[in-house]
Amino acid sequence: MREKLVENIYSQGYPEEETAPIVTLEDFFEGNSDESSIGCNLMEHPGIETFYGVLRNIREKDNVQDVFVEIMELEDDEEDWPFSERIYILTNAEIELVEDWVKILEPSELDEGYAFGQPPFAPELFDGYKVYSVWWD
Repeated sequence: MREKLVENIYSQGYPEEETAPIVTLEDFFEGNSDESSIGCNLMEHPGIETFYGVLRNIREKDNVQDVFVEIMELEDDEEDWPFSERIYILTNAEIELVEDWVKILEPSELDEGYAFGQPPFAPELFDGYKVYSVWWD
């Protein structure tokens, strides 16, 4: 599973592109047991399964187009899972509601928009939808 994820990351121009690659929840979380791959600054990490479950539940909401994981770092070591510090939620919900959805994951920050510009593989937003960036320091 890691091999498929790595191929996907490199196919998006990593590390040469200015925008960071994005991947699906399934690509990032399935086969991943590395708690340092996301939310590594949390004093009490809720676990990879909790992250995956919360984000899947968000994606299943009627007013959510999709949820993606942004990849920040990829080590050559096959033992380490690719590292993410940010996810993107595509929705027409207001920011206060999105904050409520992700509260259990204790993000450091929630902003509107892509942090490094729109990734080439990002889908076109539905009418009235926005991108929210959820970041862990």
